[in-house]
Amino acid sequence: MSTARANGALRWAEIDVAALAGNAEVIAALVRPARVMAMVKSNGYGHGIRIAARAALDGGAEWLGVYTPQEALGLRADGFEAPILVVGWSPPATLGDLIAGGVDVSVLDAEGIRAVAASALGHSARVHLKIDTGLHRLGALPETVDTLIDAVREAGHRVEVAGVFTHFADAGEDPAFTITQHGRFLEAVQALRPVAPDALLHTSGSAAILAHPAMHHDLVRAGIAFYGYPPVPGPASLRPAMNVFCRVAQLRTVARGETVGYGRTWRAESTRRIATATLGYGQGLPRALSNRGHLGIRGGRCPIVGIVSMDQVGADVSDVDGVVVGDSAMFIGSHAGIRIGADEVGELVGTLPHEILCGISEGIPRHPTVTPAALP
Repeated sequence: MSTARANGALRWAEIDVAALAGNAEVIAALVRPARVMAMVKSNGYGHGIRIAARAALDGGAEWLGVYTPQEALGLRADGFEAPILVVGWSPPATLGDLIAGGVDVSVLDAEGIRAVAASALGHSARVHLKIDTGLHRLGALPETVDTLIDAVREAGHRVEVAGVFTHFADAGEDPAFTITQHGRFLEAVQALRPVAPDALLHTSGSAAILAHPAMHHDLVRAGIAFYGYPPVPGPASLRPAMNVFCRVAQLRTVARGETVGYGRTWRAESTRRIATATLGYGQGLPRALSNRGHLGIRGGRCPIVGIVSMDQVGADVSDVDGVVVGDSAMFIGSHAGIRIGADEVGELVGTLPHEILCGISEGIPRHPTVTPAALP
């Protein structure tokens, strides 16, 4: 029995660390001799950054990727010694602490290199040069590579170019443009080699890991596939790891013609048994699931009825025997023969599984488990 189940928590998430470690192992075997950077940004895609980081390293990942300096420094404070890269922009005020903590920093332009050099007091800063090959989000355009070279030479021993990388715009759906981006990247790398002779090259997120093995280079950045939701067809052994639960707070019988929830958007067509469960849009259950989607209760897929509230949601349990107050109700995960994946939920509301996973409130405690949750 989980801690959450035993202490009567209203809401909790159980994270199958064996699934995460197994996913990391599968990806590591797939890309070898390239190494794996597990992306644990955004609270480990909602799974808990420390839980995800530990499981990734246990499964064979060698690097951790984050977006913010605070995420990187938090991992260092918790004793994680593996190489860490901040893939996003690091404000100049954070650079000193990152460099002192041995965290690799992404630089997006020549000014970023100069900022890092100015903060590298007594240390040699490790930077990864990001090249914008077509995503047009962050990074230096290939035609500005000469300015990067000049800035690195000016920085001298204060800056070591530890990596050069790019980010594909549509590796899963547009192979032609991905090949174009990759070609632009290789041209930039060739120009940068005089100042980056030993730099690690990395281009591939989850889609490119699976769809473009020739682009693995030295390092891959495993994101959503590490969490068990490959964006393109991948190994069947990749398993989702997050199971999110709440509780049944009350049961009531609703007569034919009565309505449930704000706005009276759901009306009973016959006498129905309705459970009020303790999860809402304030915790990450999308309001767009109102009158669609399901909760898993006592082995049944129970339709969500009425408008999803901030902290509560209704579910029709008329066809499930034995439901009582205090029962667990599953939002996403696998439980009692029922699977409700973040991919299924995302498709219902018109978004990606990434958003569903990351949207789970940090106020919901995460509990590491070694097998999928099995609660009554």
